[in-house]
Amino acid sequence: MSVLHEIKTKIFGAEAQPVPQAPSRATRKVIMYATRFCPFCMRARALLLEKHVAFKEIAVDGNPGLRREMTEKSGRYTVPQIWIGDQHIGGCEELMALERTGELDRVLYEDAGANE
Repeated sequence: MSVLHEIKTKIFGAEAQPVPQAPSRATRKVIMYATRFCPFCMRARALLLEKHVAFKEIAVDGNPGLRREMTEKSGRYTVPQIWIGDQHIGGCEELMALERTGELDRVLYEDAGANE
């Protein structure tokens, strides 16, 4: 079940339909440490889903060990914390800034040299 489907189900009830997932076009692995109901996490998820980017989400809700791991890796304690490949992007604001400047696609597709 997709994260977006889970959110819709919680908000609208059982009638929520799963969102069809297009295959990921990104050439680099994307990891996001997040919590379920953080509005910044929701916005970052929405952007990645909109761009058809498959990503691994590590839920830190109620898991101090995973939150500590996130903090040690990123040097930050807020969510989301996002990595594209080996590069720590930062949080939602940094992800959105990359999208606004057109750099997000370059970062996602860097290994293949694509610039869509």
